[in-house]
Amino acid sequence: MKIACIGNATFDCTLSKDTFIVEDERNSFDNISFTAGGPASNAASVIAKFGGKVDFYGQVGNDSFGKYVYESLINENINVDNISVSEKVMTPFSSVFINTSKSTRTICTARSKIDYEKPKIENFNYQTDYDFILTDGKYAEDSIELVRANPNAISIIDAGRANENVLNVCREVDYIICSQNFAEAVTGCSLTDDYQNNVTVYQKLCTVFPNAKGITITVGKRGYICAKDNEVLINPSYNSGLPAIDTNCAGDIFHGAFTYALANGYDYYQALDFANVTASLSTTKVGGRNSCPMLSEVNKILKNESRKRTN
Repeated sequence: MKIACIGNATFDCTLSKDTFIVEDERNSFDNISFTAGGPASNAASVIAKFGGKVDFYGQVGNDSFGKYVYESLINENINVDNISVSEKVMTPFSSVFINTSKSTRTICTARSKIDYEKPKIENFNYQTDYDFILTDGKYAEDSIELVRANPNAISIIDAGRANENVLNVCREVDYIICSQNFAEAVTGCSLTDDYQNNVTVYQKLCTVFPNAKGITITVGKRGYICAKDNEVLINPSYNSGLPAIDTNCAGDIFHGAFTYALANGYDYYQALDFANVTASLSTTKVGGRNSCPMLSEVNKILKNESRKRTN
């Protein structure tokens, strides 16, 4: 199966400690790591780590951070032939502050104004033989063009922000996996712990995107919301028995794992289960995309869970 991921690529500096940073004081951290980042890039990393072949479409600046990102993707066995190296933009830089005691993360990002307001991949060229396409919606025009050029491909969007570009891509793809913030912004309703409230928000979202084959709302520690046989389901996050200490990249890992599972013959609901376990395990480690568990670990858990349901 041939997979493409298109979207954001960043340079991430992740710093963690057991409290939050204090303003106007010198702060020390327990750990620091440097990785490539960005939703689509992180998803591609998951697919490659699990042994899938994946092409990445995106753009970095002609700077030291861009070189780091480019070489990092190569080292992860991700095809970088379709990455544009631009003289017009800087490579997006993210400082990620992790509070391990509360499992929260605060992200500060710097990027070129043009890359934020009118994101476009320079010299955008693409292939037309993909089986699966995952986009994070950043390069909306390019994503739509890639999806339309591959009409037989199954397409997925990681919908994080409800801006017009992302909404336009949502209308073109098969599967929408969106954040709680996206769902609330699109429907004008706040998600609560109440089941009927969840049903209302989900149904409104389906009304906005009637052509989607499947819609899933990720709701952090609560898990995810989807529908089966016209029944709205709230599926809890997998509980590994270990505390969650770093939720950074968990959503990106969810999308990458979901795409990988679909490409390997899982049905929609099996793919969501696979993604749920993968993302939940990632929160028990610090390290962004590097916190993604091994495929064997995920498969072992899924096998055990299947045995529990049949006994």
